[in-house]
Amino acid sequence: MSLFFSFIIAVFVTMVLIPPLMRYAELLRIVDIPDGRKVHTGAIPRIGGVAMVIGALIPMIMWLPPETEIISFLLGIGIILFFGVWDDRKNLDYRLKFLGQIIAVLIVVVYGGLKIKYIPFMGTDPVSDYVSIPLTVFALLGITNAINLADGLDGLAGGTTMLSLGMIAILSYMVDGMNLTLMAISVMGCILGFLRFNTYPASIFMGDGGSQFLGFAAGVLAILLTQVVNPVLSPAVAILILGLPILDTFMVMSQRLYERRSPFSPDKNHIHHKLLALGFDHYEAVLLIYLTQSILVLGAFFLRFESDVLVFSTYLMFCAAVIVFFRVALNTGWRMHVYNGEKSNSLVARGVLWLRQDYRLLKAVFYFSIIAITCYLLFAAMLVEFVSIDISLLSLFLFTVLIVLFFKQKGKPFSVVERAITFVAAAFVVYLVQVVPGVLSEYELYLNIFFLMLAVAIGIGFRFSHTDRFRITPLDFLVIFIAVAVPNLPDSHIEGAHWGEGVAKLIVLFYGMELVLTNILRRWDVMRFVIGFTLLMLGVRGVLI
Repeated sequence: MSLFFSFIIAVFVTMVLIPPLMRYAELLRIVDIPDGRKVHTGAIPRIGGVAMVIGALIPMIMWLPPETEIISFLLGIGIILFFGVWDDRKNLDYRLKFLGQIIAVLIVVVYGGLKIKYIPFMGTDPVSDYVSIPLTVFALLGITNAINLADGLDGLAGGTTMLSLGMIAILSYMVDGMNLTLMAISVMGCILGFLRFNTYPASIFMGDGGSQFLGFAAGVLAILLTQVVNPVLSPAVAILILGLPILDTFMVMSQRLYERRSPFSPDKNHIHHKLLALGFDHYEAVLLIYLTQSILVLGAFFLRFESDVLVFSTYLMFCAAVIVFFRVALNTGWRMHVYNGEKSNSLVARGVLWLRQDYRLLKAVFYFSIIAITCYLLFAAMLVEFVSIDISLLSLFLFTVLIVLFFKQKGKPFSVVERAITFVAAAFVVYLVQVVPGVLSEYELYLNIFFLMLAVAIGIGFRFSHTDRFRITPLDFLVIFIAVAVPNLPDSHIEGAHWGEGVAKLIVLFYGMELVLTNILRRWDVMRFVIGFTLLMLGVRGVLI
């Protein structure tokens, strides 16, 4: 239960904090001004890292024991955030930025005792501190800067790190490493909350404070996984888990050194820059990088008990394939898209255009979705076997927040906080239906048919609604990939708990709500009533029944 709430709280807190931080970003002079090396064209707040850190730390502080390695990790995050935000405001010299990273790393290494004791190709005997301490410092500095440098497109650093942390959480959960799992889940939650504002076109950036936090967290948690929580794993697995940012940094710095430039000099030679130069659009570049990182983290899972030689060989072959792809594309002049200015006028294209202009189909889909979601939430809240006291109390709290917001937002579109509450309410209901369905277990077939119909309706809504109202982002594909892949990993102890089915239903419900909220037009109070009554029912049932 603590893992579930850690994720929900991290998502919720991050989403709630971002809008006020965006309003004060210009006053605090924490905005990103475009230049020739960047792909955006307007000034954008770069204060998202503050919301992410707060969102991740709250559940950690609430549920993790005050152990030395955990305290050192939290202190290191604080140092990273301080220097990162300072850099976002003042554009620090790289040496001063490096100093902050070294302080944070030394805290977790010296005070927290985090060390890389088991090295690939060195057998099962731990190496001495004279080797492990410098190696750990170098590795943490390297991955912190690798993810920081890779933060070049909307949703890029967050999405790739989320995939890495997801695999860390799975491998830790498999050996009952609950503290590490909770830390990874909390950081994943803050990333998901942030990405709703950062997927293309982004309205906020995480800044150096956020990207360095992600790199530092991913590095520390990967070392904890392979060196402390599950040392049976091949230590080389960490390279696959963190693979793409490492490759990107190696390629960029090698080219800079080859051209006799500083390895820290800015340029447009990162993987995402190369993809854009090859004609991929923003969405395609991010999706391709997500796919590539997904292959690496899945490789880490399937090769976790294999020899270091096999793991390293796999990674080197992967790196060689990426490098060869870019070299061949450059030498042959290949481009993903070559536009000739002509638009498609096929029968299919005309049919799609007609469906977009005829509102009857979309209206039918919309009304079906709102009725279906309303019935599911209300009946499920009433018919599940019981509601635990923690979900009950949190539901009553969210219901109170919703009532307070109602007087301010009445007759207006849902605010960010209201949307977050809506998604949390849906998560509560799906969780309870999966764990304590009660009489609903007798109607499982009908519920599955219901969700299938809702998924079809959402698919139609995706395809034919106006793009300015309802847009698919790379985050959506990332979430769907995780929902499909994670429950089906063999020997992960996740598939047996029906969480694949539960996550799939939650995804359908989330997108159904998004479809409703973006097309409801002047009937927002109807959904406010539905969500409010759902939360009230959950709260009352847990307290009184």
